[in-house]
Amino acid sequence: MKKLFLLKPDFQDLNRNADARYICPPCTMLEGILSFYPRLRTELEVNYVDFPRPRPAIVELIGEANQSCPVLILDDGSFINEPDDIIRHLVEKHGIGKPH
Repeated sequence: MKKLFLLKPDFQDLNRNADARYICPPCTMLEGILSFYPRLRTELEVNYVDFPRPRPAIVELIGEANQSCPVLILDDGSFINEPDDIIRHLVEKHGIGKPH
């Protein structure tokens, strides 16, 4: 099963401002797509990871150099880590609506 990794919302980035809370805009956009198409949660394994690196769950699958989020890991072990490319894959392979 394909694995989608998103950052957990409301994270802290101690390198910026320890008092601030953040979201990842591309992860938030994909979360919105998941809410529009709930069936994707049965077609993909959706995982939420913490902001600080290393992100062991991702590193284990595709290596330390590729732990950015969001990332979609395909069944063959290849991966897509550009949000627009992830959405394009979901359109082509999972039949969701195209961005307009």
